[in-house]
Amino acid sequence: MKHCSITDLSDRPSTANLLANQHLLKRYFDTTGECDQFAHAAVKLYDQEDSGVDAYKFNYGPRTPKSDDNLLCYPIIYQRKRIGDLSLCGNSAAVISEPQSAKVRASAVARKIALLVKRDQANTLSGLYLGKPLSLEGYSEAVFGLEAFIEKAAGTYSPVVIEGDFGSEKLEVASSIHFNSQRKHQPFIELTCSASSQTDFQQRLINCFTKAKGGSIYLHDIDELSIEQQSLLVELLAASSEHNLDMWPQINTADVRLIVSTTTALPSLVKQGRFSRALYARLDFLHVNLPRLSERKEDLSAIIDQLVKRHRLYREQYLSDDVEKALCQYHWPENYQQLERIIARLLALANSNPISLHDLNLCAPQITSKAQVARNQGFTQYHEAQQSLIPSLMAQNYQPFKPLHNGLQKALRFLAENYSKEITLTQLAQNACVSPSHLSYLLKFYLGHSFKQILAELRIEKAKLLFDANPHARITDAALDVGFGDLSHFEKIFKRYTCLTPRQYKNSRR
Repeated sequence: MKHCSITDLSDRPSTANLLANQHLLKRYFDTTGECDQFAHAAVKLYDQEDSGVDAYKFNYGPRTPKSDDNLLCYPIIYQRKRIGDLSLCGNSAAVISEPQSAKVRASAVARKIALLVKRDQANTLSGLYLGKPLSLEGYSEAVFGLEAFIEKAAGTYSPVVIEGDFGSEKLEVASSIHFNSQRKHQPFIELTCSASSQTDFQQRLINCFTKAKGGSIYLHDIDELSIEQQSLLVELLAASSEHNLDMWPQINTADVRLIVSTTTALPSLVKQGRFSRALYARLDFLHVNLPRLSERKEDLSAIIDQLVKRHRLYREQYLSDDVEKALCQYHWPENYQQLERIIARLLALANSNPISLHDLNLCAPQITSKAQVARNQGFTQYHEAQQSLIPSLMAQNYQPFKPLHNGLQKALRFLAENYSKEITLTQLAQNACVSPSHLSYLLKFYLGHSFKQILAELRIEKAKLLFDANPHARITDAALDVGFGDLSHFEKIFKRYTCLTPRQYKNSRR
């Protein structure tokens, strides 16, 4: 049997890696609608960084690219290295009408693709080396901000302090820093700083720093150490330069990257005399604060999807829409870890599939009680908005949308009045004064539809009205009138929503 090292598997994209990348990028494009303003988008990743040798291509759009598409190329760069290219159709209306704005948007998309590709790399490597995949999930600005910090921190050897509430994704951030660094094929050792005797803690420190040689050590919840234990750590960090410290073996701590996490801001602990000033001075280089899960509501759907896939008992097991809504609405005081525990428990104990609110009530009554209060206060109104969504938009009747989020109301009004124009999720979000990822969350949570679904349904209903009024209207003219620049895409979407081709629909009206 041919031997294949872990390095071979992780440095060069395997088939599994490429399929994971394709799924990740497709979900990103579908969720955010970042490339909707272009007729075609293609992602090409290199076999190795800066090699220029194609390893993987992924096409996204209503059609395959043509030779005369005038594809514009934008580099995908991570840590100042070109890892691939994003190609977009230069013949699209967005590029022709606003070339500079389109360039800025395309560069931003290429930037996020780089972060997503490296997110997947960290996830793959943590699975190989640690036995469990670890990565951030979601497409909110907060998560991409964390990914940008990880990129910068991974490019240095300086200590990193990760601050976040109990249960937040501190381990995921720490491992991502390590597995996107030059040390990614060296050890990543986690040491939980829970209460233990002085002697035991000293021995654990020696073992961890010895095993982590050339790699990284992650000290989880360093703020839980006693002052005496903090002093031991300071002495160990000084041992390699002060050879007269007989209590420590010869450990080259300079060859170990130090990453620590805390639930309390270390400067405030130093002022209170609860944290060693000397130790803090050795850690005070790079800092990042993790947002609470309640501040990233738009990421919850992606996180839940990932956790269900990780913990489900069989492939067909899934959550009902009501259960997902209840989970998305909950405030999650213990953050990611609490969400994972409840989903794992729910998948293990549920008696139905899809898993129902009754199952959730048995496994986590605190969530259903909160959700039920919210339902009593207004979910019936949200249901009315869902049921009358397209007819109300067509009639420009905004009354059913008054119970909804203000930003969502603005977005729906803009859609109803500008459906036939080139509209992107980013433009719609700017008009609604919210971020694109948050708008995606609002659309799915309150209306159960994505931006692309609403726009497509609205355009198709308008096209049906055109054919009803004039069955002899040209299909091409109708497609252009309702906002479809590509005839084949119009015909495909029309059949999806009516089960008839445009020609069949026209003939039925004669």
